[in-house]
Amino acid sequence: MDYSADLYRIIAGWGDLSPAWVKAGALVVTDVLLLAFIPVAAFVWWRVDRRLRAMLAILLSGGTTWVLNGLVKGIFEQPRPCNVLPVRTVEHCSEVGIWSLPSGHAATAAAFAMTVAVLWRKSIAVVAIAALLEAFLRVFIGVHYPHDVLFGLLFGSLIGLIAAIAAKPGARRPPAEAIGADVEPTSATS
Repeated sequence: MDYSADLYRIIAGWGDLSPAWVKAGALVVTDVLLLAFIPVAAFVWWRVDRRLRAMLAILLSGGTTWVLNGLVKGIFEQPRPCNVLPVRTVEHCSEVGIWSLPSGHAATAAAFAMTVAVLWRKSIAVVAIAALLEAFLRVFIGVHYPHDVLFGLLFGSLIGLIAAIAAKPGARRPPAEAIGADVEPTSATS
């Protein structure tokens, strides 16, 4: 935790020393980035996989992650670093929840990104960068330790992978042997 706290001080301190327009931009981007996955889900549905199951997998992976993340935070009950460490931050700690581990923003971005990346492999670089940017910004604005966002990325990726596997074409098809197993073979000579 000491290493994470030291890294937090460096990154959050860098955020605090940034120009006002960078701080304002970071606060906007950290929230807008999650909303950007909604049109991405629509695009993947329109361009890649026109099954409703694919779009729902993307949206539900993020929503499910957000809800489950709140439950996990209640288990760990780790206070936010901005409430514990004497560091000036971009985001005021009074404007965010009490608990820090795992980062809900990082987890949700990772869930969206993983689901999209599995359904549409050409998007891997873009969605991975978006999720990593979200994670970095949560430390930059001062509301999470680096280990919070790392755990969030892993947690969200797991949920996103499960959602993507469930949504893949053929995900719930029975084995080939079972299809037609109870059908009597017909003979051309009968």
